[in-house]
This record gives sequence, structure tokens and C-alpha cells, in this order.
Amino acid sequence: MPRKSWVCSVSLTESDSDLLASAGTTASPTIRRQAVAVLLRQSESARDDAATLLGQGFVAATQPSFHYIPKGDAMATEAAFDEAYRKLAGHTNGFTDVSLPRLTAALTEAPETLAPLRMILGSTHNELAWAMKLARPGISTSGSTLKKFERSPAPDHSSAKRTAMIDTIAAAVLAVMDRSILQVPDSVQDFFHSKLDKRDTLHGWDTVAASTEGVPYSALLYQRYVGGVWRQVQDAYSEVKGDNLLEQPIADLFDDHHIPYYRSGTGASGAAQTADSFGLSPGPDFVLPEESPTVIIESKIAEDGGTARDKAARIKNAADAAKERGLLPCAVVDGKGWSERPNALVDVVIATDGRTYSLSTLPHLLDIPEIIDIMPG
Repeated sequence: MPRKSWVCSVSLTESDSDLLASAGTTASPTIRRQAVAVLLRQSESARDDAATLLGQGFVAATQPSFHYIPKGDAMATEAAFDEAYRKLAGHTNGFTDVSLPRLTAALTEAPETLAPLRMILGSTHNELAWAMKLARPGISTSGSTLKKFERSPAPDHSSAKRTAMIDTIAAAVLAVMDRSILQVPDSVQDFFHSKLDKRDTLHGWDTVAASTEGVPYSALLYQRYVGGVWRQVQDAYSEVKGDNLLEQPIADLFDDHHIPYYRSGTGASGAAQTADSFGLSPGPDFVLPEESPTVIIESKIAEDGGTARDKAARIKNAADAAKERGLLPCAVVDGKGWSERPNALVDVVIATDGRTYSLSTLPHLLDIPEIIDIMPG
């Protein structure tokens, strides 16, 4: 396959090329719109080169956020986790006497001990919920229920339902650890490890107990190597990035300039509520103003190419829905994923007629005439 040329087609004039290359950082929404028009009027042979220039200009305004680790009130601090571990170790005599009664006692007295228990197994809340179904068929507990249990203090009185759930949690933990459930079949053991095939759980509770005396630093590094330090935190709190890295600065910008707006609630339920309220599907992150809307904004973080492709499709759908209602669609995007899929970013730019911004160009939202019209006096 011939290598794609990065030199623009001769059909692009020098002024056209300059316009395409600078559109991603300009304050002028008119120039941004003109750049999209230049791209769309190119012949098929020149379209790719024009899209490359346009994409590079908008990619230049983005920046990575993969090094940001979400924080949240629902996430235990290291000190709190240490205290939960201490309680768990105390109930099991340093993991030398692990049994159903001892685990249920620990979980009943201190629900937060579920966190170190899950980390011993290497399980998410949803994975442990599945293990519970295997350990006690007919019992159904959701991952969100386990999450709430782990993060809430023990009540003064435990209900029969709560007691049964705790007993099932303990049974599932023991069943996973003795490998009576969630085994890796012999037929695929040449290709897959069990989550328990790690230093502290390789031989069950014996190696857990031995690990309480300390493990080599190299073992910690290897655990990061195979599991990824902060991985579970990033997965569990992925929505925090979108909400706080892009949406909050947008909201702050509007608040600072007294621009009225509606902001969707978090997650799919928030978007669904916005869709119902404004007759827009999918529901955008922002609607301006809330009364008699004229502008919508969809914001998306993408740290890999696949995510960028998927989020570009959502932004395009939101933009199409807005245009059908006579509303002006805008987008705010960031993250290194857009540089991996610049064509996806170009699709967003086209769908928004150039009104695509990032954190570095966020103030230029205030240069859009339709937003200026919303600003008070």
C-alpha cells in the first residue's frame, strides 16, 4: 500500500491551506466555518489532503489527560484503606485463620473491609457480584449494591437480607480463593492465567498470610506491570474525567460571564433526562439558555483512538439532532485519542461547522455570536 502523502494537492491554494491549518486555534467562528467550507468543496482527490491539514490544526489544540487520576469522595484514602486492611487482618489473625464466620464478622462490623478483600482477589464489584451468583446459585446481588455496601458505615441493626448478603460475599471470597469457582480450564492454561496466579494468592491464604510480612519491591512493580497501577480507579471513576476536566471548566466559563445554561446530570441517566426535557436525542451536555434554547454543547474526552471514533459518532448524532431543531451545535473535545484518530476529529469539526474547541481554546466559545447574544447586557 503506498504511503499517504502529507503534501497538499495543487488544487489547494496557499490561502486555503493557511486557513485549514489555522482554523483549530482561531477565535473567529467565521474562519472556522470557512475552513469547513473549503474542505467540503474540494474534489475527491484533494479532500484527504485538506482533511489532513484541518485535522492537524484542531489536534494541535488538544492535550493528553491520561496522567490525571480521578479523585472522589467515594474512593477510600490510603489511610482509610490501611485501617480497613488492619481490621480485616485482625479478624483473621493475620490471614492465618480465614473462615466463613471470621469473614462475615469482619464484613458485618466493618463493611469497608470488603475493599482489601476485593483487592486480594483482584475483583471489581461487578466481578464479585458474579462470583456470588456462582457460589450461591439463586442469590442475586448487583455490583452497585456491593459498592454501596463497601462505602457505607455499618448500621446499628443488620436486616436478614443484609446478613444473607454478607454471608454470600464471604462464601464467594472463599470459593474464589480455593478455586472451586472461576477456574481457568485446562484447555486454555497455555494462554491464560487466573487472577490468583500472583505472588500473594498463588497458594491461597497461605501465601496471603506470608505476604503480610512484606514482599519485595520488584513484586509490587511486577503487579503494576501486569495489572496497571491505578487501573481500577480509572475504570471505576472514568466519568469523573468528563464531568470535571471538560464540563466543569465550561460551566465555570459560563458562570463567570453570567450566561444562563442547562447542564445534564451525570451518566446515561442524566443524558436521558436532558433528551426528554428538550426533545433532543442524544441529550447534550449543555443547552443554552435553558429557556428558549439556541445552542447545544457536547463535550468528550478521548485518550485512545477507538474511544475518539465512538465519541465522534455521538457528537455527530447530537449535532444532527440539534440542527433538526434549528439549534447551533458546538463541541469541546480533548485527550490524546483525537491525535490517534484525526479523521474522527475532522468529522466532529464538520458536524459543528468548525465550532469545535478544547481546553486551550475554550474561551473562544464566547466569540460565537449566538452565545454572545445570550450574555447579559
